[in-house]
Amino acid sequence: MPTLPGRPRLIRPETTRDRSEGVAVNNREDRPMTQIAPLSEITAEYVLTDEDGERLAASTPETMLRYVHGTGQMLPALEDALEGCRAGDTLSVTLTPEQAYGPHRPELVFEAVRENLPPGQQIRIGMTLSPGGQRGKFSLKVVGLTERGAMLDGNHPLAGRTATWEIRILEVRQDRRPPEGELDYQPIRWVEVE
Repeated sequence: MPTLPGRPRLIRPETTRDRSEGVAVNNREDRPMTQIAPLSEITAEYVLTDEDGERLAASTPETMLRYVHGTGQMLPALEDALEGCRAGDTLSVTLTPEQAYGPHRPELVFEAVRENLPPGQQIRIGMTLSPGGQRGKFSLKVVGLTERGAMLDGNHPLAGRTATWEIRILEVRQDRRPPEGELDYQPIRWVEVE
């Protein structure tokens, strides 16, 4: 069954039936009924690939995907695809650039002069810099070296690319309300895979 962009292909063990375009669901009655809904606490493992099937990132036991559903910490199209799923479900979601990290914006690629680069650090193509100590909140990738400094790219690493998430939901806990004024979640961390 082909996966349509932004439409999940849901695979559950045992008997399945077609529920809607690109989605198959288990119709067994003996499975737990805890479904992902707003404020559910989710734990999942994932593999992220690009349009060519190249593996871009994957969870490890230390970097499982953990978040509170409906708090705006996930891509909206990915959250929509996860809504209603249960622990044990395996989901494949293909997102277009518009549904994920947006188009590649050439205006976010610029030259930074040496004086504005981290002092005492050897700048290499491919390294990531976090300006102002904002590690993880905003990053710039070094895409070239110039006589005056370096060319930096402020686009998300997947900007302009179609990405497919293969997700296996490990745990769903209902109504996990974060403390007032803060979100209790573990953001996705990019992990380079060989």
